[in-house]
Amino acid sequence: MESSDSLAEVRALIAFLRRHTLRTRVGLWRMPLEYVGREPDTAASLLIEAFDFRQAVQQQLPEGTRYVRLTFEKVLEALDFVASSEGWTDCALVYNLDLLLAGLKRDERQRVWESLLGGLPYRRRALLLAVPATATQVLPSTQLIESWQRERRLV
Repeated sequence: MESSDSLAEVRALIAFLRRHTLRTRVGLWRMPLEYVGREPDTAASLLIEAFDFRQAVQQQLPEGTRYVRLTFEKVLEALDFVASSEGWTDCALVYNLDLLLAGLKRDERQRVWESLLGGLPYRRRALLLAVPATATQVLPSTQLIESWQRERRLV
């Protein structure tokens, strides 16, 4: 059954990311469509916290701000906010990242993925970035995907 195989791989990635010996504890899950829209329930079944990335960006804005020009730096700041914050678990499933990445220029999206390969070192929480498998335009380049796979941080 594909869904149980997929969740088994995700559980293995979460266990890997929880190792505090890792410098960077960020993983990428190309989420099958059957889980899209059910992220909080999926996170609960994985015993991790769900975090809507749009909320992280909103919490970083000055009070009264209505619009934000999203940049590479703002995306990384918001991810750092989630990784550095306290929660009820040491790993967070970050979803809706694809919606905001789609608003960036292609080169800025790739800079985000490049930065996440070695960035956010030694943060309080590991991040499991959930991007729908069909959102190929916001995923890292083929070369970067291979790097994520080599580092065992992609399912």
